[in-house]
Amino acid sequence: MIVVFITPPPVDEEGRKEYARSLYGEKTMEHPERTNETTGAYAKQCVELARELGFPSINLWSKMQETEGWQKKFLSDGLHLTEDGNAFVHNELVKVLNEAGVLAFKMPSDFPHHSEIDGKNPEKAFEQLQHYKNEL
Repeated sequence: MIVVFITPPPVDEEGRKEYARSLYGEKTMEHPERTNETTGAYAKQCVELARELGFPSINLWSKMQETEGWQKKFLSDGLHLTEDGNAFVHNELVKVLNEAGVLAFKMPSDFPHHSEIDGKNPEKAFEQLQHYKNEL
């Protein structure tokens, strides 16, 4: 088993304000409910704890901010990940797993891939996955 510590991504405070304005109009919070500074402090502690315990970590907070335009590229509303943000996390996780000798594409899945689920008979995909697991 491998445990990987993953920090939260950075927070785009202006993006959070824009998103709140889009939902609630101009009479909204003056300050975001989360700050990038506080998130950075949390990320730093996460990385330090992982190091102390001997676990690998992924510092999304630092790594994402290395990309120009990270605010819109990786975050949809200043906080939640976009498709590119999720791809970034996936790529970083695959790197860590590979370094640990774990091939991500060979890892078993707890759920069938969404493309394997028939909307009219969804349980069939889950039965097939359970059958496969029982054979292992």
